[in-house]
Amino acid sequence: MGTLSSKAAVFLFSLFVILTVTIAMRRSQTTGAKADGVQYEAIVEPDIAYGSQTKQRLDLCRPKNAIGKHGGVMIIHGGGGDKSQHRDQCKSFAERGLVAIAVNYREDPPPTWKVILGDNAMAMDWLLARPDVDTNRIGAMGASLGGYVASYFGTYDDPRKVDCTENNFGPMDFTDTNFEGSPLYDEAVSKFFGGVTYDENPQLYVRLSPISHVTADDAPKWLFTRSTNDHLVPRSQFERMIAALNGVGIQTELYEYNGSGGGHANKLPPLEALKLYRKRINFMETCLR
Repeated sequence: MGTLSSKAAVFLFSLFVILTVTIAMRRSQTTGAKADGVQYEAIVEPDIAYGSQTKQRLDLCRPKNAIGKHGGVMIIHGGGGDKSQHRDQCKSFAERGLVAIAVNYREDPPPTWKVILGDNAMAMDWLLARPDVDTNRIGAMGASLGGYVASYFGTYDDPRKVDCTENNFGPMDFTDTNFEGSPLYDEAVSKFFGGVTYDENPQLYVRLSPISHVTADDAPKWLFTRSTNDHLVPRSQFERMIAALNGVGIQTELYEYNGSGGGHANKLPPLEALKLYRKRINFMETCLR
């Protein structure tokens, strides 16, 4: 009986070790959100000026006590929005060892594309100039109009071109005939293009469409998210952009969800909303790792 008990003890101990190692490995594979395995405390510095205009302000979120250079993320709100809407995302990135900025920008006077793109370019320059940011690991993400700006940074032949792009229900092709039937179209013509129609200046519409600038050296990874019930930006915008990017060998992912409500139809049950939030954060963090 004594010998049998010793063998049983050895067997149980070995089984315990195997199970412990297996669980640890699985945890490292599934919850290792941080590239260095560290959960950082987020430091938030609100309302930093990146320009002289009142609207040219940003919130900075950075990891406390982090050493060296880190990937950088620029978060861009939608039309009529505010950087405060993205405070949680900004903090989440900092907790994962990234330096993030949530940006406010001007949306007037028309043609607003000049101030929208100009202000966001200044904010991106501010991020790139930080000594704690690795300029070879930069991402841009935004919602609606902010998604458009993120796509702009992912495609334009510019030193500010980013490495990871996330467009959440934003337009990318102003020449798409399906977009002409969108409730956003008239507003885009009157404000974004300053009253200039496509027929009057088709080259302007082409030039300001990110899809027109797709090349093989664009951001190598893209995530698109949208509600299947979006009333403002047609699905064809994503189909056309994904086809263009895939055509030059760039990796894309489209994540659709069954939201409800008006506008972009982003109302979701709490668990589905959390799943979507994690999808967006995890994509950018993994891409910049």
